Amino acid sequence: MRALLLVVVAACSPSIAPGAYLCGANQACPPDQVCDGTSDTCVLKGTETPFTCDGDVAGDDSAANAQSIPQLECVSPPFVAAGCMPAGDGQDWLKLTVPSVCTSVEIEARLAYPVAYEKLALELWDLGTNAPIGTDVPCAQGANDPSQVVRCITLTVTPGGQYGLVVKATSDGDCGGSCAYNRYDLSVQLATPG
Repeated sequence: MRALLLVVVAACSPSIAPGAYLCGANQACPPDQVCDGTSDTCVLKGTETPFTCDGDVAGDDSAANAQSIPQLECVSPPFVAAGCMPAGDGQDWLKLTVPSVCTSVEIEARLAYPVAYEKLALELWDLGTNAPIGTDVPCAQGANDPSQVVRCITLTVTPGGQYGLVVKATSDGDCGGSCAYNRYDLSVQLATPG
């Protein structure tokens, strides 16, 4: 009688855990998936939607053509604007006038954008002197969503002054030009300095 010898060979193959994957700056996904332009997550090929730039306002690329933020009170709820930076759009400007009746006031601005595309930057300008006076830093209380980058500016300003906020494309994380665009949410409010 012959003995049957059974040899079990364990194949070594990579195992990718199930679940949602966020697309990184290079939009990398597992081999059978692609980056979805709406959710910035990896999805099955054929189910992805393209990135769209519905929030872009033509002609807002300079302080002279900045979009006006509705008049805010000395202490105000946030004004929120959704924007978009299509490929080749260098910057978006918004402007506001601080009420002259305020005794002491600061601008609090918060920029949030998906990590999957080009990095954005936020600057605060004094439109009276036409000079930048503040740049964004990581927010003291960051986002809980790892797919979002959140940057802030908090700066004391002059009552009655006119100020501009500019959202800029940085060319950093633009995937060699193939993801040189991004969408963003900008929140602006006035508050009493703390």
